[in-house]
Amino acid sequence: MYKFSRLPPNYGSNQFITVEKELQAELDGIVNSFKAPVKYAFGYGSGVFQQSGYSKENDKPQIDMIFGVSHPSHFHSLNLRQNPHHYSTLRYFGTKFISKFQEVGAGLYFNPYADINGHEVKYGVISMENLLKDLATWDSFYVAGRMQKPVKILKNDLRVQYWNQLNLKAAATIAKHAVLKKNAGKFDEMSFYKEIAGLSYLGDIRYVLGGENPNKVNNIVQKNLSNFKLYYEPIYKDVVVNNSTYLPKGYAVDTAHNILHRRISSSSVLQTAKGVLTAGVTKSIKYAWAKKLKSFKN
Repeated sequence: MYKFSRLPPNYGSNQFITVEKELQAELDGIVNSFKAPVKYAFGYGSGVFQQSGYSKENDKPQIDMIFGVSHPSHFHSLNLRQNPHHYSTLRYFGTKFISKFQEVGAGLYFNPYADINGHEVKYGVISMENLLKDLATWDSFYVAGRMQKPVKILKNDLRVQYWNQLNLKAAATIAKHAVLKKNAGKFDEMSFYKEIAGLSYLGDIRYVLGGENPNKVNNIVQKNLSNFKLYYEPIYKDVVVNNSTYLPKGYAVDTAHNILHRRISSSSVLQTAKGVLTAGVTKSIKYAWAKKLKSFKN
């Protein structure tokens, strides 16, 4: 199911968004600093793509990344030797414990506020199996939802490229339906991208608790509209213009929001609770406070 030796010409080429050369070099330097093998990697969020509320030079957020790895236990074993300071006190329980704990919830293990090459970095580790499963089935929607918004691919994998293209098509299918339903059959492109950006926040516990900026979806789309258009260019033509549709098995346009709300609510609660332990109390308070400050902006 997840094996590919090649893809059709230009399939998924829309996923490769360019950034400034200096930033590209910095992002590549961060990924390449890890001795543990990384199969797939992408950067995302306001540290990679500008959002409203970050206009000052001294108001730079940490850089967010997710690493897909073939064998989490092997990755953490090597990374604990190289970067023990990235981990909370959970490091004292050993690699096997960390790898098993990673599987709880959405299957990610995050290390926030890691100092890498002079940058504050938050990186999440997920197995390639769980990453591909989420893209293909929306199992937790944690990574699939994140990748429906523009990301900067730093290490590619053809399997991810294939399934993410279908992931984007599914997001566009739901978004188009929602826009037409809300606007009495009239389509609006800006609303279309806002619907896509908002899918991953359905039922997110951070929104329920007020830990996220209530204008975050608007901020993401308004500052990155050109990237959204590039990211979805062939998808837009396929779904919006040519009326093609696609959804993972078990989903329908009329029920997708309710299903996603339940899944995201469950995975976000577990992932948030995990974050306190994987980050440690001090870093967790710092991260929560930074999120709260952002929620007051705009």
